[in-house]
Parts: sequence; structure tokens; C-alpha cells
Amino acid sequence: MTTKKIALFAGAAVIVAGGLVLAIRMNPTSTKDGHGTIAAPAVEAVAPAGQANQLNPFTHVATVPAIVDPSSIRFEKLRMVELASKTKPTTDAQDCKERQFRDPGTNCETTKVVERVKAIEATYSFDGAVMGAGESTPGRSTFAVYFRPEEVGVEGKVNKMKRDEAASLFQVNTFRPMVEQKVIDKQHSQFCDGNYVDGNWVKKDSKCQDQVQYTSQTAPSQYLTVQVDLRQPVASN
Repeated sequence: MTTKKIALFAGAAVIVAGGLVLAIRMNPTSTKDGHGTIAAPAVEAVAPAGQANQLNPFTHVATVPAIVDPSSIRFEKLRMVELASKTKPTTDAQDCKERQFRDPGTNCETTKVVERVKAIEATYSFDGAVMGAGESTPGRSTFAVYFRPEEVGVEGKVNKMKRDEAASLFQVNTFRPMVEQKVIDKQHSQFCDGNYVDGNWVKKDSKCQDQVQYTSQTAPSQYLTVQVDLRQPVASN
């Protein structure tokens, strides 16, 4: 098995894994080119079918690609927003009929927001990820985290605060977690011999079948976790 072919298999595995990662974003946020991501609202309790789900939309954690320079993260602005706090699965019979006609097997269930809560959104930006020597994603990307107004204690002054003053309310920490990921088990895999013809891999024996085995290993995540905390949370009464 050639090094190039192993690399191709490994790359395909990463693409498939990446395609399975989906994020449901029901709350307002601002991102550029998908590089900054807020955590999906946590479901505090999964309700029985047809009943509402209670969410905890106040997330202080975001993720950015691990190749981003943490020192480039900077505060941008505060603003007051409304976030989904309770949702309910629903189905529109007519819409479902039309969607099933266009695409049989489509899941007709949608999610409806039934309650919202006020929140203070803190937006941060960071430099585009460096892709190679002298190459980087142009511009800056953004992510946002959310706090309860009573936590921050500046509800009436959000739009009037200067950037430096607002930034001083928070402290930012980053870390790169270790995660389990699937990799090709070279020792127990078997690959067919072949050559590249016009950029395509062609087997010497057309009947030969690759036997690819995978194993799990712990490795640094491809993303940095960014945690934003209040420097001096407002004391509760």
C-alpha cells in the first residue's frame, strides 16, 4: 500500500466524519465562512413526543479551528437579543404532503419556537485561519456567546458602552481538548496494488477488493474551545 493511497483513505474518513457533524442554530449569531461556531442550545429535558422541550440558550463556550492563533481573538460588541428557550416539534400536514411529493422519505417534522428569553450577546472576532506558508483565510470571522442580563448587570447600558469598557467585563480562555477519532489500522488493513492513471487510482487486478480496518485513537481536537467568563459576576440577591 502506497503512502499516497493511505492518505487518500484517511482524507476520505475525515470528510465523512465532518459531514456527520450537524449543528442546530435557532438563536441569532454572526459568523463568517463558518469558522466561528457557538455551541447549540442545551436541551435541559427531552419532553415526550408532541410536548415542548426546555432549552438552556445561555452558552459561554464557542469553538474555532485549532489552527487559529488564540492571540488574534478580540472583543467586538455587546447587544441585547432574544433567544429560543422552549421549542416544540410540529408538523404542517399540507407542507408535509408537498415535501413528500417532491422528495419521498423526507422528515416532515419541524421545530417551532414557543418561548424566548432576553440575553446579552457578546461577539468576538479572530483572524482567518492560516492555511499554509504565507496563505490565510482573508478577513476576520466571528463567534458569539450569551449571558443572562442579570449576570452582566448592564442591561440598560449595553448599546452605550465603549468597546474597551464592555470588553473589560469578560475574560477569555482557550484550550484544545483531546478527542477520540477513527484512523486507518495499517497493520490489519490490506490494499490492492495499482497505479495512478490520469490522476485516478487504477487497480492492477480489477477483482481485488481493499480490506480497510479502522481503530480508535486519542488525539488533539481539530478545534479550540473558547470559554468566555465574566470577570466579576453580579452578585445575586
